[in-house]
Amino acid sequence: MDVDFREAREEVPIEAVPEGRLAIDPIEPVPKLKLPEALLSPRQRQILTMLYDRDMEVSEVAAALGIDPQTVRSAHHKAMIKLRAHFKAEVE
Repeated sequence: MDVDFREAREEVPIEAVPEGRLAIDPIEPVPKLKLPEALLSPRQRQILTMLYDRDMEVSEVAAALGIDPQTVRSAHHKAMIKLRAHFKAEVE
């Protein structure tokens, strides 16, 4: 008997989900991740800081650094690959 779990899952519109289930608990701050100094290039660190800590858009980062938005996306992608590989190795 094959069961297609995609069909069995009930779709609930986001408007129907209580706000408390979607909210992040403001009482517990998320600890900042410590990265090894040599893991990322200075530009990759700067781009991640602008995207995540300052909550900037790719276009804003590109304008602030005077580079193409695709360069921002590429640097972000390469940084994430390095981070995933580093933290995967730590877990294993």
